[in-house]
Order: sequence, then C-alpha cells, then structure tokens
Amino acid sequence: MDSRDAFVHDDGALGAEARQWLQSLPGTVYVTDSAWWLGELRFVADSIGALGHRPATDYLARPELWLAQIPESERRPLLERLQQALNEGELSVRLSYAIERRDGSECQVDDSLHIQRDADGEVVTLVGFLQPRPPAVPANPAAPADEAGLSRQSLLDHSGDVIMALDEDLECHYAAGNTQGALGVSAASLLSTSLFALMAPEDGSRVRRLLIEGAAEASSPMVELRLRHRDGGYRWFEIHFSPYPLPLGQTLEPPVMPGWVAIARDITQRRQQSLQWNAYTATDELTSALNRVPFMGLMRHAFASGDVGARFTLIVFDVDHFSDINRDWGREGGDLVLSCIGEMCRATLRERFSFGRLGDDSFALLMSGKSLQETAAIADKLRGRLASTRVEFHGHWLSFSVSLGVAERRSDETAEAMLARAEAGMQNAKQRGRDRVQQAP
Repeated sequence: MDSRDAFVHDDGALGAEARQWLQSLPGTVYVTDSAWWLGELRFVADSIGALGHRPATDYLARPELWLAQIPESERRPLLERLQQALNEGELSVRLSYAIERRDGSECQVDDSLHIQRDADGEVVTLVGFLQPRPPAVPANPAAPADEAGLSRQSLLDHSGDVIMALDEDLECHYAAGNTQGALGVSAASLLSTSLFALMAPEDGSRVRRLLIEGAAEASSPMVELRLRHRDGGYRWFEIHFSPYPLPLGQTLEPPVMPGWVAIARDITQRRQQSLQWNAYTATDELTSALNRVPFMGLMRHAFASGDVGARFTLIVFDVDHFSDINRDWGREGGDLVLSCIGEMCRATLRERFSFGRLGDDSFALLMSGKSLQETAAIADKLRGRLASTRVEFHGHWLSFSVSLGVAERRSDETAEAMLARAEAGMQNAKQRGRDRVQQAP
C-alpha cells in the first residue's frame, strides 16, 4: 500500500489520517467537486462553525447554505470570477467576501482555492482554505478605538472615493472606500479583479499606454475613464494612479511597471452637467473635444466679450495621411489615433485653452493671453509629442504625425476669418513636407 492510501481511499474519499490532518490546520479546509458550494461537499473542517455560526454537519448536508450566507451583491461577481478561473485553466484563485450570520453579524473571509484538474484539463476537485480577515488596527494602537476616533481602515471605508492597491496588470489586491455607491459592489468583491475587466473596451488601450508612460517617467497620471457598474451601465471616473514598488525576489530584475495605488472619484454627474457631455451634440465622444458648431460659437463669444486689447491665438492641425491610416488599419485604428490625440492635447497643454474638433481628423485649440511666438512653441511641443507617440493596435504599433497652422487674432477679425488664416498656415505646413508648424499669412 503506497503512502496515498493512508489519506485517500479507492473511491476518492478522504481517509482518517487526511481528515485528522486537515482538521488541525490553522484555518478551515474544505473540498468540493467542480461546482464549488453548489455541488458535492466532500470535506469541511469543524472550524467552519466559527466563521458561519453553523456546524460543519449542516454544510455537509446542504453545501448551498454557505453560498446563501454570502451577500447577494457579492455572490454573482464571486461566481463569475471563479468561472473565469475554471474556464481559463488557472490552478488557483483567491476570493474575498463577507459571510452574513443568523445573528446579524458579519465575518470577512479570504478563500484561497486550489483547482485540481485531470489529464485533459477538466476540473475535478476544488480545495479551499478559509481564513477570517483580521480587523483593522486603530491609528494609535495604544489608545482604544473610541478614544482614538475612527481607525485608518474606518476612515478609508467612509471615504467618498474608491481606494485600490493594484499590481502591474491592474489586478486589485486591496480595496476600500465607497465601492458600493460608485460601482454597486462591496470592496471584497473587487479583490483579484482586474480594473481592465471593468473598463469600457475602447478605454483599455489608452489607459495601458498612459500607465506605461507614467511608469517610465515615475509620474502619477490622472485618467478619466468609464467603469462598469453592477447595474450593467457605465460610470465616469477620474482616477489618480500613483506608482509604488512591488516586492521582488532576490534574483528578479526590477519590473517594467510598478504597482499602483489608485484613487477613483465618480465624476459622472460632473460630466453630465458640463459641455463635454451634453447628449453627444456639443462634444465629440471619441476625443472629448467640442464639435465644430459649438467651438465656433465659443470663439465668437470670446471675441465679443473680451476686452478691446484681449489677445487670442489659434492652433489648427490635422493628421497627416489619415486616409492611409483608415485604409491600412480600418476605422477602428483611425479612431484609436483620434482618441490618442484628444488625450495628448489635454495631457501636454497645461495652459488654458479650448479644444475643438473641426472635421474627421482636424482640430483647433483657442488660447488667450499668448503671443504668436508662444503659441507656435506650444504647437511645436504638441507636434513633437504626437510624432513620438506609438499606439498599440492588435499587436502592432501605429505612428502618425500632424501638420499645424497658428494665427493671432487681428483687430476686429471675425472667428471665421481667423480660422481661415490658421487653416491656410496648416496647408502651408503640408506643402512644406508635413509634420511641422507654420504661421498663418
């Protein structure tokens, strides 16, 4: 008889030694079939009673009782995360959730699951290890919580923002704050979930690129993006990503990207109330730029309401050979380039400006208080930044350039006349070889 026989019988049942050993572990071990708590519960340690306030015999008779004690708002995301791990061939997964007891109390648990598969990769057994999550420590351990006030964890939990610790793939390892109000889920249900999985599909590539740049420059990017709410819709968030070093083994080189501390603020209402939303008529959803009609209205209003000596300058540019980009990479590739331009305009230009999309691939920036030379320098900075940008698209890197024209408003010049001169400068830049800045005639 081999050593395995002492633990597992021929029918797959656990032997007495195995049960005794599993009962002695500093946590709660359980073994199920591939259906988790919806299937057959083959073993559960008696210590589960301390977590769920039910004896192990209750769960053995009715495994679904454990799942029923998980709040409904957390249950579906947990099952979806587990199913994802099972479908994608993962060998382990960590789940964190709450258990609601019959007396109304709640226990937070970490559930580490080992997925056992047969030779064909089919799941045959799930082995789980449950541990209660320790309570937060007050900010001053020497003082009682009621004297020290709210603990640090309590302060985080009562924050109106969502605070997350993320690895380089944006997988969440810690979450606190107003997750229920912002996303409709508990903080525990976000654990082991990648933020990319919650993003609107068209936002993922842009965010990944900005984080790669932020990691390379050791900067803290601020990104506006959409995250999926529990109700199936999307909410707009402003997320501040701050890099922090991940722990490394002695033989590993420093990672290409760090981990991130992310503070997410729901700005849905703010965007709905601003011109950059306005039912897709005032703004272009792809680039967040004002469409041509409202942009020209803004120029006319600025000229009419400004002082007699007010100074206005205008940058007009479009994408060089944009038709070739659409031809070679399709409309999706072209849209990705335009989205990148919108992001770069907001990230590169710190001065006050108004951003408009005049046509399919043409844009304008209206500035106040700048000289023609200062505006030309800003335009050249933007040109260089766009020319050095590489956009990832289905495993390929797209590059592009822009040609720009700049103009300063003449006395009593109309918005339309100033725009025409700036566009003439842009056409001159194209005739001179593209990827350059030319002043208006």
